[in-house]
Amino acid sequence: MVSVDDRPALPLFGSYEKATTFLSSAGFGPGWKPVEVSGMGLIAVLESVRDHVEYVALDPPPASEGGMRVEMGSLEELIEALEQGRQEDDLFGLGGLSNN
Repeated sequence: MVSVDDRPALPLFGSYEKATTFLSSAGFGPGWKPVEVSGMGLIAVLESVRDHVEYVALDPPPASEGGMRVEMGSLEELIEALEQGRQEDDLFGLGGLSNN
């Protein structure tokens, strides 16, 4: 987690490159690396931190670029939107049917 205006937030990135640049500037140490996850994987990660953080920081800039604005969002709203999008992918409710 990172702190944005004294609010803990989970940083999320739209690309591997942005995440790598952020990590290399933040000084977290050599053991950290970006991980790409599926939509279901992202939901699982977000749900696992919901008791510890209320916000997500979208594509935060590298630490060396301090003073920049960071787009923040509600963690709960993101989880809800991702779950809703997943349900809408199965337009006719056929996702659970087998081909028997």
